[in-house]
Amino acid sequence: MDYQKPRFHLSLRDGVSPDILPGMLPADRAAWNETPAFLGWPAELQRVHAAMTEASTRLVNGLEVLLDEPEGSLQELMGITGMNHLGVELVDRVEHHHAYEDRSVLPQFLSMFPEMEMAVELLERDHDFLDNVLTRSRELFLALEPEVSAKSDMSIALRSAKELQQVLHRHTYDEEDLLIPALLHGEVHF
Repeated sequence: MDYQKPRFHLSLRDGVSPDILPGMLPADRAAWNETPAFLGWPAELQRVHAAMTEASTRLVNGLEVLLDEPEGSLQELMGITGMNHLGVELVDRVEHHHAYEDRSVLPQFLSMFPEMEMAVELLERDHDFLDNVLTRSRELFLALEPEVSAKSDMSIALRSAKELQQVLHRHTYDEEDLLIPALLHGEVHF
């Protein structure tokens, strides 16, 4: 499944009932800050998501720069180690965050908004897709070692980092667009 195809945009996905979309899409993100309830859990969710997407951007940019370094240079050797650590740390952070959402956030949200079951199922399917990307990415980032990595390994890791970046960006926005407006509208606090 190519998660970036337009048909996977939340409002265009198969099986998305128009009933779950009014008042949510397009999300009025600018108005969220004006709602007192936003300053709690919704703002924290956005901060965590922003940190993950920012780290994925640093990873992509770092791998792109690394591919321009001369093979065997000190900058390349140090860069490989840095990208290895950044990539694995990002995968760990995303896995931990999404496990927490699956275990705690989404069930709690669904108990408060049972009418959002279809939307939560979409997010859970996204987590399944994201888990597959994370597993592949972890293997590639762990394989980046100064002693054995070649430009072809870094190029493959870059493709994986770009896929992870795209999936994270799309999924975190979809998740915020579904969860935050419902919480703010219902004046619910997590």
